[in-house]
Amino acid sequence: MKRFISSILILFLFSNCGPGQEKIERIMEDGVEVVVNYLEPYEIGVKPIALSLEKEFTIDTERDAIAELGLVDIGKYFDVDSEGNVYLVSPEGERNTIFKFDRKGNFVTSLGHRGQGPGELVSRRFPPLFLTIHSKGKIAVTNYYRRKLVYFNQEGDFIREEKLDSKLMLMAVIALPNGNYLAYENRGRPSYELPLSLFNRDFKKIKELGFRKIPNEEEEKIKGIYYMFSWRISGGKIFTGKHEEGYVINVCDFEGNLTRKIKKEYRPVLLTKEYKEKYLKIYKNMKEFRDKIYFPKNFPPYYSFFTDDKGRLFVMTYEKGENPGEYMYDIFNGDGLFIGRKSLRIHHNSDSLFAQMKNNRLYCIYEKESGYKKFIA
Repeated sequence: MKRFISSILILFLFSNCGPGQEKIERIMEDGVEVVVNYLEPYEIGVKPIALSLEKEFTIDTERDAIAELGLVDIGKYFDVDSEGNVYLVSPEGERNTIFKFDRKGNFVTSLGHRGQGPGELVSRRFPPLFLTIHSKGKIAVTNYYRRKLVYFNQEGDFIREEKLDSKLMLMAVIALPNGNYLAYENRGRPSYELPLSLFNRDFKKIKELGFRKIPNEEEEKIKGIYYMFSWRISGGKIFTGKHEEGYVINVCDFEGNLTRKIKKEYRPVLLTKEYKEKYLKIYKNMKEFRDKIYFPKNFPPYYSFFTDDKGRLFVMTYEKGENPGEYMYDIFNGDGLFIGRKSLRIHHNSDSLFAQMKNNRLYCIYEKESGYKKFIA
């Protein structure tokens, strides 16, 4: 982890254009700029400056002191504010669901009391699914099962809540600086899709930006992959990518206009026997579903991605990394140029990659061999 953070920050320093820069290929498709990247990174000609950084802190749920706070597990959604404070969601918290730590890893407070009243979040059975830091510093929690968006200040005090349209089934809601909302929906049957859409201030849909397809028993054949749809917000942009479209990442503005596409060549990775066995095990008690599964020859071109707060992309591929449990990450600068690769281990499952970068710091979650989760900054 220490080696990765140091390398990333060095890359940041030489990501600007300089003398001797090689020609960058950009083309236009239907009025949209497409940045074309190849197997090897662009060489952009500025000498890097060496840096050395230490891992700042770890929040380990296996430690008794952490468990005594009520943080016995770490959910997949977390966020970091402009001051470096970290907010973790605990699916198993006894009293509160959100735990705040300062930039040095010291516990500050917990918030989000369990209950069904104003400012309260639902019982243990249905924890809040999504947390994000509003552009003005407020903490916004999408309480999916109660169909509401709950706001807290940075001290953990309840501010207000907004009722969401029960027909929309919104799983994750983010308030954008221009007044629009970006929300992940659960469309359910018969479409079996999870779309990402833009809404106006009144939650009227403006545009759908993409969707994740869910395999279902009504299909004649079922491809044995995880049908990832990845999305992140960074630097005034919305990034989306869907496995079925290849190694293509779309970049939209907050009005939903497609402003750029990032494309990259990649090395195909053969689907492994281990992966097939693990996938089939998920459906071991669903014979009719399982009998419809078939496997492609190769993995998709990439698994998922995360961003930093300046629009840089870190894309997890299926290529094995340098050490056990690690994978190779392709790194793109804010202009969509492929500038380097790094081997990294970050916890992930069938629909999420647990990492983000803010203020030149990498924050990530991974699962220990014991099964406990660890948060690292």
